[in-house]
Amino acid sequence: MNSIVSASRLSAMRRAALIHHEAGRFAKALPHFRKYLKRQPDDVETLNMASFAAFQSDQTELALQWLNTAKKSDPNDSQTFYNLGLVSQSIGRHEDAVAAYRHASELDTDFASAHYNLGTVLNEMGKLDEALAAYDMAIEADPSHGKAYSSKAFVLRTQGESDDAITAYGRAATIQPGDPSVLTGLGKALQDSGRLSEAVAAYSRAIDADPDYAEATSNLADVLVQRDEPLDAIAVCDAFLARHPVDASVVAAKSVALNESGDKDAVKTLVDLDKFVVPIRHEKVPGFKSIEAFNATMTEHVAHHPTLMVSPTSHATRLGKHTADLTVKPKGPVAAFEKLIGNAVESFVQRFGKDSDHPFIANRPRKWHLAIWAIVLEGEGYQVAHIHRAAWMSGVYYAKVPDIVNQGGNDGWIEFGEPGPEYHWSAAPETRIFQPEPGLMVLFPSYMFHRTIPFESNETRISIAFDIVPDE
Repeated sequence: MNSIVSASRLSAMRRAALIHHEAGRFAKALPHFRKYLKRQPDDVETLNMASFAAFQSDQTELALQWLNTAKKSDPNDSQTFYNLGLVSQSIGRHEDAVAAYRHASELDTDFASAHYNLGTVLNEMGKLDEALAAYDMAIEADPSHGKAYSSKAFVLRTQGESDDAITAYGRAATIQPGDPSVLTGLGKALQDSGRLSEAVAAYSRAIDADPDYAEATSNLADVLVQRDEPLDAIAVCDAFLARHPVDASVVAAKSVALNESGDKDAVKTLVDLDKFVVPIRHEKVPGFKSIEAFNATMTEHVAHHPTLMVSPTSHATRLGKHTADLTVKPKGPVAAFEKLIGNAVESFVQRFGKDSDHPFIANRPRKWHLAIWAIVLEGEGYQVAHIHRAAWMSGVYYAKVPDIVNQGGNDGWIEFGEPGPEYHWSAAPETRIFQPEPGLMVLFPSYMFHRTIPFESNETRISIAFDIVPDE
């Protein structure tokens, strides 16, 4: 009788967890999962569901713990390894994600999603040939896997294989008709091949499919500039910005088009480097005895962060390393840094007045979250000119600076204003440079181009970059 009651109670615990889980109340599901798994620690299916609930509740380490328990309970369950890959990838533990996805795909060779996600991580790591092989395996397992075709096309374009990329994007477009990301990728491959009229048509189709897909508009503006049609490019951007006034990618594209059109006054109004690039020198951080103590702690935290890896060329960093998002627990000194950023952003807005009619200030997000990551440059490291497409405001903080930045030149300095290498432009833009120093934070609109001037040094340069990302 007792065993029947016990079984009934176990069933009730699991049922309570599933009710909350299926309703999306993941935090409320966790206590029920804990009670059940304390008594049934080898239930692989429930361990996987519980790990998902933990991950959705920002308890990543608990999610990994439950998945590792499931892995030990059943080392042949491909879904467990796939889920382990998903969690590891999401927090930037790329090597762990590769191992997990690879094992899932070995256990089940027809597991198309495992092959595909393996390819995405390998691509993030800059292992492009291995990524292509993984995408091909996903396509073999599922010939209708449109994302595998488009991701394969992206890698081929990165490798300079424009014609093969066009073919792969064409196949993806057949499988996913009207997908704006596929059509935009096709347009970029056509543009790379010099087939500009066809690129315009592909970008236009992407905009027709989704008028709010920013990348299609910014790329269309770029190819119009390339065809020496800057006024048309400005009009395309303005149509989008009427709905999304501070989208970083479209504002950046408009700034290039305005400069190419010769309208320097309009460029100055939109991209005022003197006004909107704001340096803030910090002398203390709450919870630390001195700025030197904070910088030393942050440097140590970054240097030993589990997500620190060599940056692939698909990122802005060259000959350097970067971490994944540092807001993932355990945060260490990043918790204090988050408060520092919050105060700086509030000060920035107050500087211009909350009633400013400039689009950047007038359309500031009411709710936002932080994305924070570190860049470690050594030897001949630098960052190419880029923008932060998903953010409203961005910034950089310098924790460690090599002596070369103080030796009279501009080596290792940060420069604002010059468009990135993927843009087509000929008119020289206005630029502004800043000398890094420990404790310096520089805030700027995310649509402003910025780069690190290359340097050669045996010392390390560590900066902490961050984005203010609007919440939808």
